[in-house]
Amino acid sequence: MNPTDLEQPRAAILSFPRRRGRPRTAHKGRDLDTPELAQKRRTGETTETLDLCLERGIITHRQHWSGIHLRWLYTLRYGAPGIRAVDPAHVRGLDLKLDDPHWRAEREKEYHEAIARLTLSGHALLLMNICIYNERPHFLTARSLNTTHLKVHEQIMTKLSTGLESLATVWEKRK
Repeated sequence: MNPTDLEQPRAAILSFPRRRGRPRTAHKGRDLDTPELAQKRRTGETTETLDLCLERGIITHRQHWSGIHLRWLYTLRYGAPGIRAVDPAHVRGLDLKLDDPHWRAEREKEYHEAIARLTLSGHALLLMNICIYNERPHFLTARSLNTTHLKVHEQIMTKLSTGLESLATVWEKRK
């Protein structure tokens, strides 16, 4: 018998890397989203309707502000349009500042006056659909138009511009 046979086999010492956890992933440049989203951005499908109207010169900056102001007033009165479940008593642990009832009453009055004015002029439904609900009229998405469609679309664009201009003049006087 050999003296080396009597010795216990030595345990192998394993070396562990100093960094623990999941290895880092190699990022390959900027993340440009999915190809589908990039295509939608190129065609302007992700742009809001009011912003698209401003970009294409259908409305002015003043009219654009009026549309956004109308949406803001609607949001104060009814909340943001859309589907969601929210517990109004608890907003992510934040302490909400006390609401000023006089200020809120003034904004609600301003909203109701604007809607009454638009209803009388016949622009209320169009402006609510575009400004508040962000619906896109056909003239912004149509590829080719015949003369009949052009006349209808011009009428809609004129109604949109006229309605927003009437709101802009009223709100400009208040300032």
